[in-house]
Amino acid sequence: MDYRKRNEIIKRNKMKTTLEKLIEETIAERTPAEMALGWLRYETLRRLSPRQYTELNNRNMQGENFDEMITNELIKWEETK
Repeated sequence: MDYRKRNEIIKRNKMKTTLEKLIEETIAERTPAEMALGWLRYETLRRLSPRQYTELNNRNMQGENFDEMITNELIKWEETK
């Protein structure tokens, strides 16, 4: 086997093992509701434009709670469906 291919396989296996460990720890440490809220916030962040994200980040730098702002964005998004 080619040296580079071997190293790539090792790298992928390490990443997979690390991700599996992080997933197991997350499941053990959080309730399903906490995980769902985290996922919903993540999906909300993904939908933001760079300008919207920058505005929220600037507000956070002024002391506003980032998680609460994202939750509010999520609620606004859901209300406009």
